[in-house]
Amino acid sequence: MNCDPIAGAYRWFEYIGFGRALKRRREAFLNEVGDARRVLVLGDGDGRALAALLRANREATVDYVDLSARMLELARGRAGSERVIYHRADALTIPLAQGKYDLIVTHFFLDCFEESDLRQLTERIGRAAGPRARWLVSEFRKPGILVGLLYLFFRITTGLKTRRLVDHHAFLRRCGFRLARAESVWFGHLS
Repeated sequence: MNCDPIAGAYRWFEYIGFGRALKRRREAFLNEVGDARRVLVLGDGDGRALAALLRANREATVDYVDLSARMLELARGRAGSERVIYHRADALTIPLAQGKYDLIVTHFFLDCFEESDLRQLTERIGRAAGPRARWLVSEFRKPGILVGLLYLFFRITTGLKTRRLVDHHAFLRRCGFRLARAESVWFGHLS
């Protein structure tokens, strides 16, 4: 999914639809990952969450992957390039070094994949994760009208292919990750 067509207005769409709920999800556990040194951030968009991560962790270096050139430009403008390497690439095909990362960050990203692609993605990222790596995830949790409307909007504006929410938990477990902490908000729609 390439968000170039909506990149400039993305945060306003988000605020209109969810207020600050998605921002709060992205930042909910940052105080628990302040010791991460090598971070992989996938599909995080315009850099607001990246800037918050860098403020919360003064030592981390980040590989930031997004398919949208415009989103990368916005992220670079918000977070700078001092500790971040920006990659315009598809998360399914970008080369990733084995065992490199101690933190993986995916905010409202895993819900953009069909089941087969999500399996492939989580396996690739699992191999790129170090032995004690953590995976920080924010996602939509409940299928229904709200998620259906979001999928329709993103299908029209960005070419998103998936049409349904796939539960990512089983895929993460298969890669050796276990749920350490979770919160559910917005009537269970966000975690």
